[in-house]
Amino acid sequence: MGYHRTIIAAGIGGILASTLLTGCFTGVESTPRITYKEVHGNNAEASSPEEALAASFLPETFGQWQPGKKFFVTSPRISLLLTAEPPSTPMPGEGDTLVYAGKRVITDLTGKSVVELLFTGKSQEATFTYRTNASESDLSERKQVEVPFTVDLELLSLVRNAIVGKELYIKTPIWFDREGNASINGRKFVRIKVTDVLPANEVHPYLVIFTDDNATENAVFMSSSAATRMATRDFPSLFSMTDPRLNYPQISDNVWIDIVNSRLSKGMTKTEATLALGTPRNIDRGYNHTATYERWTYPDGVFLIFEDGLLVRFNK
Repeated sequence: MGYHRTIIAAGIGGILASTLLTGCFTGVESTPRITYKEVHGNNAEASSPEEALAASFLPETFGQWQPGKKFFVTSPRISLLLTAEPPSTPMPGEGDTLVYAGKRVITDLTGKSVVELLFTGKSQEATFTYRTNASESDLSERKQVEVPFTVDLELLSLVRNAIVGKELYIKTPIWFDREGNASINGRKFVRIKVTDVLPANEVHPYLVIFTDDNATENAVFMSSSAATRMATRDFPSLFSMTDPRLNYPQISDNVWIDIVNSRLSKGMTKTEATLALGTPRNIDRGYNHTATYERWTYPDGVFLIFEDGLLVRFNK
């Protein structure tokens, strides 16, 4: 997959932003830096239909594993974790499938009993061993036992059966094609239909394929809500079952078009700007005798200036 996007804050952009903002905040008493959630008083989100559906994507516990369970290999780096029997056996590569063959308990060098997971690959005569460094009781207590650099194909099938065919509204403009290459056509809050779910990579195990409102095929990477991977692109963060436009009747159609295309326009409210760009990294607040100011900054060097709650300057 071609998904290796890295967001880097540009130093030059930060210096430029600091220079441009000097005039706005000169002589203004500034409060300590605060977070977006602190400003808006956001609490933990209530349970939603999207969260309820994501909660149904439950992996099998280790005690439920049966021989024949399949895992899609996402990276040749898995060879660093496996031992092949016989030793001359070629290691699995990206796109290969490992089939669970059972387990065995061994005593490691410290005298601790640990579980080794046994797999077969393309050749049924070869065995690949993955040492978990955990006891059987430890594994049994975990909600999910993951094999690094793999995607559990049974869990993927569960996700696929749950969402393929659904018409949803997408909440992210970060789109890709079926090969995992970034798309420049991403929009948010438009209606889409899920057509397939494919195995992806070790960070985001699912590539959700969909057609948009222009009947064009696109995709987004999705993580599993139940997974231990450090990823936040789970189903509720990517999709809505209802039209988000209905929640904002006060927003004009012209501004909504800007929001859908992640564009800013002067005069936007803080709510509208958040819908367009997402939550800022941090917020600085200040005021003088005539107005209150807020400076929002984002990880990529983008900054926004609000005066009395309306957007007056930005560099996106």
